[in-house]
Amino acid sequence: MSDADEGQEGPSFDVQDRELQQMLGLFDVPAFARRGREVEGLLERLQARCRSERDQMLDMVRLRLAQWSASSNPDSWSDTFAKPIDALWELANAPGPMWAAMPSSRFRRRGIARDLIASVGRFNGRWDDFLASLRLDTYNRMVDQYNRYYVLEKEILLGSARLATRHFVPKPPLAQDDLRAWFPPLPLPELKR
Repeated sequence: MSDADEGQEGPSFDVQDRELQQMLGLFDVPAFARRGREVEGLLERLQARCRSERDQMLDMVRLRLAQWSASSNPDSWSDTFAKPIDALWELANAPGPMWAAMPSSRFRRRGIARDLIASVGRFNGRWDDFLASLRLDTYNRMVDQYNRYYVLEKEILLGSARLATRHFVPKPPLAQDDLRAWFPPLPLPELKR
């Protein structure tokens, strides 16, 4: 490369880049894409709120599970509960059991088991009340608008009804039962008779 070549730069795309950036800055994300993002964002926030609330409500259940494991061993459930309760730790998002080296008396374990059953029952009742209190009308209104206008807005942008409907799947409205399926109540343990 000669000294003359070093002083010269190649063709300048500076102006074109600035002009292109300005032109792109005039436009936002297409309305159909923005609408889809808003619906997804609202659903994610709703699920995050449910997870947070559920996590707080499970504190006492976790405490009772810790008490149970501190007073028993992995086989103690068979003389106290009608069925195994192993699934409760995962469903309650509780740390794994720390089993006792020496299990407590059967009488003491039954008392702790009663407290655990009562805590699970209270949690289930409070959780059901929380889910019932959630107002889903804002989300469902947004879903309705998404289902109505997504294809139309996409068709306006693309200029083709066939392309606009490609890969479009209408979203179903959200019901309380959907929330209960995503965040189910805990199985209620039963004492052995």
